[in-house]
Amino acid sequence: MPIHFSEKFKQLRKDKDLTQEQIADIFHVSPQAVSRWETGTNYPDIETLLQLSSFFDVTVDELLEADKVAKEAEAKEYSREIWSLSHLGKVDEAIKVARKAINDHPINAELHELLVHLLSMVEADDPESMNEHKDEIIALSIRMINTVDYQSSLPNRVQLIQNYIRWGMKEEAKKLINTLPTSMRYTKLPYLDLVLESREEWDQAEIQINAISETGNVSFMYEAMQLLLLSIDQFLEKNDLSAMQKIEKYKTKQQIRLLLSTILWGTENNEGNEVQIANDNREIASLYCEIGDKENALDYIEKAVQSTIKHDEHMAAQEDIYIIGATTRNLAWILWEDRLAKPCFDYIRNEERFKSCIETLKSNSCDSRELK
Repeated sequence: MPIHFSEKFKQLRKDKDLTQEQIADIFHVSPQAVSRWETGTNYPDIETLLQLSSFFDVTVDELLEADKVAKEAEAKEYSREIWSLSHLGKVDEAIKVARKAINDHPINAELHELLVHLLSMVEADDPESMNEHKDEIIALSIRMINTVDYQSSLPNRVQLIQNYIRWGMKEEAKKLINTLPTSMRYTKLPYLDLVLESREEWDQAEIQINAISETGNVSFMYEAMQLLLLSIDQFLEKNDLSAMQKIEKYKTKQQIRLLLSTILWGTENNEGNEVQIANDNREIASLYCEIGDKENALDYIEKAVQSTIKHDEHMAAQEDIYIIGATTRNLAWILWEDRLAKPCFDYIRNEERFKSCIETLKSNSCDSRELK
C-alpha cells in the first residue's frame, strides 16, 4: 500500500521528534495548517514544500512520490478541463481553473506551462493588457525553472524567453537563452537572432547552426530548416525591405516547407501546414496590392482561400474542437471577417474574383464548436 504525503510528512516529523506546534513555529504556519497536512486535507504551497524538503533532507519528489499516480491522473483531468474551456472561448474561466490546478499541483511543470500560455494569449489578443500578467508569468516560470529537473523545465524556460522578448527585456532573455541546449528540442538557436548584438555572438551562433545542418541527421536537418523559417520571419520584421523583396522571402518560406514535408513524409505534402501557407499567401497578396499587381494579388488571395478551406476540412474531420488564438471561429470566418477586411485589400475589393473568394469563405464559416 503506498505511503501518501500526509503519512510521509508525519513520519519525517516524528523521526525528528517534533510536535505539530514546533513544526508550525519553524515554518511560520498555524498548527491547524500542519494538522491538515497530516490528515491529507491540504498540501503546503511550493515555497513551503521546498523548505520542508531541505529541512528533512529529502527531495520534493520523495515527499510527493507516493501520491504520484493519483496526482498525475488528477493533473491530466485538470489539463483536459482547462483546454476544453479554452476551446470554448472561455479563457477567463480556463485561467481560474489553471490557477487552482497549480495550487493543487505546485510542482507540475505542464500545468504551469499551460497557465502561462493562457496568460500570454490574453495579452497577445488584447494589446491594452500588455504587462498586466507580467509578474505572475515571471513568477510561475521561475518557480518551475528553480524547482523541477532541467529537462522538464525547458518548456517553461522557452515560454519565459518568448515573453521577455515580447516585453523588450533583452538582457533577461539573453541570460536565459544561454541556459538552453543547442542541438535538440527547445534549442536556443531560434531566439539568438532576437538578442545578439556583437559580431562575436553572431559568429558563434552561425557555427552552431552549421553544426546542426551538417550532421545529416534527419531530426537535426528538420530543426535547422525550422530555424531558417524563423530567421526569415525575423528578417522580414527587422529589415527595411521592398515589397518585392518581401514577396521573394515569403515564397522562399513556402519552398522550405515543401522541402520539410519531403524530409518527413518523402513527398511534397503540405497537410498540417495550411494555416501557415494561407497566412503567407495572404501576405504575398497584400504586397502585390501594394505594388499595383492586380492579377498576382488575386492569384494569391485564391491560393490563401484554397489552403484555408483545406485546413478547415481537416479540422472538421477531427474528433476534438479546436481554437485559433482566443476565438472559436474557424479559419474561413477569421479570414473574410478580419484579415481580408484590412484596407490593404481595397485595391482589389471590387474585383469579381475577390468577391467570389469572400463568398466562398462566408459559406464555409462556422463556430468551431459546431465541428465536434
